Amino acid sequence: MNESEYFHIPVHVDLPHAAERVAFSPDGRRLAVGAGWRLFGGDERRGLSVVDAESGEIVWTTADLNFLDLTFTPDSQRLAVSALSHNSELRIVLFQVSDGKKLWEVPGAGFLAFSPDATLLGVDGVIEGVGGELPHSFVLDADNGALLHKQGSSMSIPGFTADSRLMCTGCPSVVEASTGTPRWTAGSHENPSAAVFTDDDDAVLFASARDSHILVLQVEPGLDGAPGIRSAVDAPELFNADQWIGGISFSPGRGMILQLGRQDLTLISVTDGSVLHRFPKTKPAIDIAAAFRADDKQLALNIPVPPAAHDMSGAGISVIDTRTGAALWSDPGLECTDLAPSADGARLAAVGETSLLVYELGLPARSRCDCQGAVSALATSAEAGIVAAAAASNLFVFRVATGEIMLDRGHPGPIGDVAISPDGHSVVTACSVGGCRHYDTLTRKRWIGKHDAPVNAVAFSDDSKRVATGSSDKTARLYDRTPGANTEDQTPLWSHQHPQSVSHVVLGPAAAWVATACLDRKVRILSGSTGDELHGPFEHDGKIRAIAVAGTTLVTASDDGSALVIDAVSGQRRFRLEHPGKVTTAAVSPDAALLATAGTGNDCHIWRIDGAEPVLLHLLTTRAIVNDLVFGADGHLVIATEHPIVAVVDPDTGREIERLIHPKAVSRLASGVDGSVIATGCADNLARVYEMREE
Repeated sequence: MNESEYFHIPVHVDLPHAAERVAFSPDGRRLAVGAGWRLFGGDERRGLSVVDAESGEIVWTTADLNFLDLTFTPDSQRLAVSALSHNSELRIVLFQVSDGKKLWEVPGAGFLAFSPDATLLGVDGVIEGVGGELPHSFVLDADNGALLHKQGSSMSIPGFTADSRLMCTGCPSVVEASTGTPRWTAGSHENPSAAVFTDDDDAVLFASARDSHILVLQVEPGLDGAPGIRSAVDAPELFNADQWIGGISFSPGRGMILQLGRQDLTLISVTDGSVLHRFPKTKPAIDIAAAFRADDKQLALNIPVPPAAHDMSGAGISVIDTRTGAALWSDPGLECTDLAPSADGARLAAVGETSLLVYELGLPARSRCDCQGAVSALATSAEAGIVAAAAASNLFVFRVATGEIMLDRGHPGPIGDVAISPDGHSVVTACSVGGCRHYDTLTRKRWIGKHDAPVNAVAFSDDSKRVATGSSDKTARLYDRTPGANTEDQTPLWSHQHPQSVSHVVLGPAAAWVATACLDRKVRILSGSTGDELHGPFEHDGKIRAIAVAGTTLVTASDDGSALVIDAVSGQRRFRLEHPGKVTTAAVSPDAALLATAGTGNDCHIWRIDGAEPVLLHLLTTRAIVNDLVFGADGHLVIATEHPIVAVVDPDTGREIERLIHPKAVSRLASGVDGSVIATGCADNLARVYEMREE
C-alpha cells in the first residue's frame, strides 16, 4: 500500500517552542500550537504560536506559557487558552487571533468550549477560590472573563445548544447557559462522563463510567423536576474508563463513544452500548491524542494500531476505519503528542517535539490495478462491478471489489480508447492498428471490427447491444456486439463516411442515434438504424476536444472557447456557452441538469442547463490545469488536474467535499453507470477505484 494514496503533507513547520497541543480554527485558516501542560520546567520550551494553515507562516508567537487546552471562538477571531504561566500560576487567557493581543486573563485552568455565539466560555476545571480541588463546570463571560456561574463536580467538557441558550454538563445537568438557572440537575458526578446535545437540541446524550450506561435525557424536566429519560442503554465497558477528563467522548456524529480505558482504547456503539473495536493502549490516557474525522468514518490516534508494530517508540499517527476497525495508514515520522482535525474533515494537524505537520486526507481506494504503464483510457461498469484500463498496448479488466484481474490482453498497437457495456459483459478497445477489439468478459472470446486506419473512439449503447466506433479512415460505424460469422472481421450494421477523421463518438438511448465529432470541426447526429445524417452539422471554429451525452442532451467542447448544448432528438442547438479560453473537457450529470466544463486554465465552470437559459452556478479555481471531469454519485463532480489531489465537489455549493489523493497527477476519470464508482488513471501507472456511495 502506498501511503501517499491516503494523505500528503502540504505544511511542515518548525516552531521556536515545544509543540504538544494544537487546535484548528473553525474556518480552517489558522492553527494554534502550544507547549504542553506536562512541561512544568524548562522555560526555554514554553510558548504559543498561531500559524497560517495554508502557508505554514507563523502569524505571531509568545514565549511565556504552557497549555492544558486551547480553543478558537466559532468565528475564528479569538483564541482561549488554559495555561501555566512563567511563574507557575494557572491562567485562562483570551487572545486576539489576528495579532496576539491579550484581551483578558483570569486565574484558573481547565478544558474549554465556546458557545456557538461566542459570548460564553464553558470550562471544566478549577477557578481560584471556587469549587475546591475537584473539577467543576464553569461559565465565563467571553468578553471580559467574568465568572457567570458554576455547576457541580464534573469530568466532562460543557456543551451548548445551537442557539447558545442552554448548556449541558457531566454532572449531569441542563442549565440556562448565561445565568446557570437549572432546567434540571442530577447532582455532582466525579467519574469520567460525556454529555452532548442531540442534533435537534431537545435532549442530551449522557454517558457515565460510574453507572455504565448511555442515557438520552429530555431537556425539559419531568413533573418531579428530575430529568426525563427518553431511553437507556447498558454499556458495561464504560466502567473501565481512565480517571481523566476526556476519558469518555462522543464522536462528532454522536454514533460512537471513544473510551480511554485502563487497558485499551474502545469504540462503543451509542445505539446498543456494544464494543465496536478495541485498540491496544500503549501510553497513559493523559498522553493519548484522538481525533475523529467530521463524518465519523475515520479516527486518528497517536498510538500504533495493528498492523503497525506495538513496540514502535515513535508511533506517530495511525488512522483507522471506524466501520471495520482496520488501520488505513500510519505515519511513524512524527512522535505525535496531539491531533486536531479541520472542521470539514479535509485536513489533520499533528504536533510533536517542536514540529507541526498538516496532513491533507483523502478517501481510501477500494481496489487498484497495476497497468505497467501510463493509463491512456479508462471505463467502468458499476452494474457488474468491473473496470477496464488501457496502458500503451495492454488492456486490463479487473473487479472493483478486489482488484482481481479478469482480462489481460496485449494489442498490436497503442490503445486510445476503451468502453464497457453497462451490463459488464463486454469490453471494446480502440486500437491504433486499424480496428476495434471486442472481448466478452464471461467467455473471454473476442471479435475484431476492422478499419483502414487507427480507431480513435469507441462507445456502447445504454442497452449494451450496440458498439459505435470512430476512425481516422473517416468513418463512423455501428456494430452488433453479438459476434458474426467472421470474428476476425465483424460486419458493421452500417458505416457513415465523413470528410475527415472521426475523433469522438457517443450513442443515444437504445442506440436510436449516434453523434460524432470530426476533424472538420463539425458534430453530426446519425440514425442508429441506418447511419444516415439526421441533424447537423453543428459547427465549431476550432478542434472539438470532447463530446458528452446524458439522455437526449449532447454537449461538445472546442478549442474555439465554446461548449455547445444540443437536443439530439429535435436537432436544435439549445445553448452556446462561451469561455475565456479553449475548452478541453466537459461532463454532463446523469439527469442532464448540470454541465461542467474546463480548459487550459486553472478553472472549472459549473452550469445549470435544464432551463430556458443556461445559468453559471460556479466558477471554481482548481489546483492546476484540469485533465478530466466526471459526475459521480448524488450529482457530485469529480475533477482531476495536474495536481495529485482529485477533488470531489458539491455542485450546489461549489465546495470540495472529498478528495482522492494520489502520489502523482491523474489524467483519466471514469464513472460507473449509477455514479457510485469512480475510477482514476494515475501517472504512477495504477488504476484505482473509489466507492462514492455509502454502504
